[in-house]
Amino acid sequence: MSTLKQRKEDFVTGLNGGSITEINAVTSTALVTYISWNLLKNSTLMHSDTSNVQYMIDFALNWVALLVSITIHASDPYLLNTLILLPCLFAFIYGRITSSNKASNTTSKKKKRSSQEFQLKKKPYITAYRGGMLILTVIAILAVDFPIFPRRFAKVETWGTSLMDLGVGSFVFSNGIVSSRMLLKNLSLKKKPGFLRNALNALKSGGTLLFLGLLRLFFVKNLEYQEHVTEYGVHWNFFITLSMLPLVLTLIDPITRIIPRCLIAIFISCFYEWLLLKDNQTLNFLISADRNGLFNANREGILSFLGYCSIFLWGQNTGFYLLGNKPTLNNLYKPSTQVLVAGSRKPSLWNHWTSVTPLTGLCIWSTFFFIISQLVFQYHPYNVSRRFANLPYLLWVITYNLLFLTGYCLTDKIFSNSHENYKVAESLESINSNGLFLFLLANVSTGLVNMSMVTIDASPIISLSVLLTYCFFVAAVSIFLHRKRIFIKL
Repeated sequence: MSTLKQRKEDFVTGLNGGSITEINAVTSTALVTYISWNLLKNSTLMHSDTSNVQYMIDFALNWVALLVSITIHASDPYLLNTLILLPCLFAFIYGRITSSNKASNTTSKKKKRSSQEFQLKKKPYITAYRGGMLILTVIAILAVDFPIFPRRFAKVETWGTSLMDLGVGSFVFSNGIVSSRMLLKNLSLKKKPGFLRNALNALKSGGTLLFLGLLRLFFVKNLEYQEHVTEYGVHWNFFITLSMLPLVLTLIDPITRIIPRCLIAIFISCFYEWLLLKDNQTLNFLISADRNGLFNANREGILSFLGYCSIFLWGQNTGFYLLGNKPTLNNLYKPSTQVLVAGSRKPSLWNHWTSVTPLTGLCIWSTFFFIISQLVFQYHPYNVSRRFANLPYLLWVITYNLLFLTGYCLTDKIFSNSHENYKVAESLESINSNGLFLFLLANVSTGLVNMSMVTIDASPIISLSVLLTYCFFVAAVSIFLHRKRIFIKL
């Protein structure tokens, strides 16, 4: 009779995933809930004197809806999205009709003068995009241990696509966007930090994550917690991958002053893909070699780091044209704080086409990556592999995130959201404020739940009850920290 640990490992082993179309449909609930929140934000419900009503609507849209989308309603995401959107649309229309007579009195005609200088501004759609991604990630890392979570959404063994495989890459991509803020901020400084200062900061942030990764390793090895060796290796885990990114990117930084990050990312991914495809030896080693020695034992984590490094660089490249208040010179492919002022000397054709607004930049790169990804999917000899972070995986992750960011950006355009009238659901704002800490808290909570009950034998009702309690706990902690202005940087 197999042990409980073995049963739990078998539960998440040997999976083949599902279709990209279904993953897109299921995760689109996050975008639908953002649209729904925008429809409701000016309603009487959201301006009720009772803050509990606002928070219940917020929690229902941004936590419960996403939980339902990847569990009990995973087989019909389009119906779920319709059921979420329609009531909010009716409430929006009713609100517009009843307030039409007062619109002229309540609507302000004054517009703030936008600054002609470059400024880094918080934008609603970026907060919503990253918040939705973080919430889905937090839910999935516990939900995967319950039968209520479809096995096709759990991480695949070697080849294929799944919701959780996408989540890992999206987490890295979004961290790249966030890190680009500091790069742009440093460009605005008269005295820019030197290489040594940047290296020390990278060691500090990476060291904290490395400690968390080693701590997780210790508990997994000493508490008989289930482990999936082919995911990253015997000792490696996702925290270790995250810990290595700051230091490696600091080492690359001097090169980026000459060669744009996007070109470096292309070189890394093409070189790595060449290693995988030049003969069968590399793939045979990755798939079937023994686990003797530190490198062999952790080969998936070490080699896939090249793919994640490329994804992170593309995230940084995306941040260059998303985060500023104005289009800056050549921000389509490099960091810049030089605003193109109307009426000044006419820029060259190259400068004109590569100095873009967020929506234009997203449309250009989304189109580019969509075309390239379709060609690679058609002619590449192998499928997507999160285990190796190969080229098809990289293209899938980047294309998905750029297309969904475009959807969030368009939503802000439709509802006239901007950094000047910044307003986002509190649950999305709060989880962004302490994203990495809450991700760690979710991992610890997942471990405690797994050690306190046999998750793989839980009934649908028990599973949903535990997951709802878990969601409420993480959401409550995030709201508490945000309201107390406590920001924990790891």
